[in-house]
Amino acid sequence: MSAPDFTIRLARPDDLDWLGAVERSAASVFRNSGPAWLADGDTMDPGVLADLCRDGTLWVAADGNDEPVGFLAGHGLDGSFYIAEVSVTASHQRRGIGIRLVEAAIEHGRRLGFGAITLTTYRDLSWNGPFYARLGFVEVDPDEAGPRHREKLREEAEAGHDPSRRCIMALRLDQPARSSRIAASRSNR
Repeated sequence: MSAPDFTIRLARPDDLDWLGAVERSAASVFRNSGPAWLADGDTMDPGVLADLCRDGTLWVAADGNDEPVGFLAGHGLDGSFYIAEVSVTASHQRRGIGIRLVEAAIEHGRRLGFGAITLTTYRDLSWNGPFYARLGFVEVDPDEAGPRHREKLREEAEAGHDPSRRCIMALRLDQPARSSRIAASRSNR
């Protein structure tokens, strides 16, 4: 199946039971490259996912059976729209689903007037920093990010993430749309 065989939509309460398995499957890529402990780490708190679902900031990629095979969770943070998690099941990765989920967050951020889309990620793993850079995200200095973004980096370090490999990235929304960059990223898969 290719990405057009999927629908990106807001999550519904009946999707929530699927998301832990989606996240666990997505994290399996860490077993062979990157911090292997993430493959068996905690998934997002179900209560937080339920809150984001209620707030309309949780999207799923649904397959032809309308079952979630990917999701993006986000929320406002320091005046930006913060992507807290993007996960696509291992069997459905590298098909443009992650890009389409990020596009949904960008559209949401633009619609609500956020100045930027932000996230924290590993700067060196191909499906992290370089993936977001291809979509137009740039690394920002933690001292220039808001205090809650810096707090996120501290929390991640306390949870075991290597702070020398983590970064904050942002996509400015007060500039022209980067749809051509996203389209180019789709064609280069």
